[in-house]
Amino acid sequence: MRDDRVGLDDTLSYLLSKPQPGKKPTVLGVLRARFVTGVLVALPLVVTIFFARFLFNLLDRWSYPLSKYLFGHPVYGVGAGLAIILIFLLGVVAHNVLGRRLLLLGDKLLGKVPVLRAVYTGTREVTRAFSGDRTKNFRRVVLVPFPIEDAYVPGFLTGEWDIETPTGTRRMASVFFPTTPNPTTGFYLIYPIEKVVDSGLSVEEAVRLVISGGLVAPDPRRIFRWPKPPVAEGP
Repeated sequence: MRDDRVGLDDTLSYLLSKPQPGKKPTVLGVLRARFVTGVLVALPLVVTIFFARFLFNLLDRWSYPLSKYLFGHPVYGVGAGLAIILIFLLGVVAHNVLGRRLLLLGDKLLGKVPVLRAVYTGTREVTRAFSGDRTKNFRRVVLVPFPIEDAYVPGFLTGEWDIETPTGTRRMASVFFPTTPNPTTGFYLIYPIEKVVDSGLSVEEAVRLVISGGLVAPDPRRIFRWPKPPVAEGP
């Protein structure tokens, strides 16, 4: 089976591939190809460094007034280090019986604040959904018809249940499918289970497929996994 992992070696191999036969590369074409190669190689590094710097500053800036008061100037790195230690201690407290009760009390208090309640409860439910055994509900990649009958989008099956209809019991499925290129937003739809098509993709492959807009795609034969037709019985 083909390895679907796309890394720096794959990008360079594609960009540095030989030109088509019969076409002689020009100086301008070579310079342009080298520049485009440099941009595509540098872009992931720049985005990663930018995100790491943003996260570091987010964790570090809260300590600047305190260090400036104590030492006369901000001490870089102290806030980030203290934030990591506090997060670790919070995890230790959450595993303690007394600490868990205190956290439940704080949870109830924040749940009563009018403005903060919506933000806190929404974020809490998202983190709970992706923790523990609940993550199993998000590890099944499926395809659902959207926006028309014969068009499909990849999504994540988040639950199944039965409903009573005038014609009998019907199995339903809740599906979240992310949008391109930002997979943190998307749509939540409820489908009859017979309209949901299983996929052979992993969560990582599906996310990579959505972010790239299909440019980084696995073997197409693994995207659709149609159920096998029933075998006809002989006379």
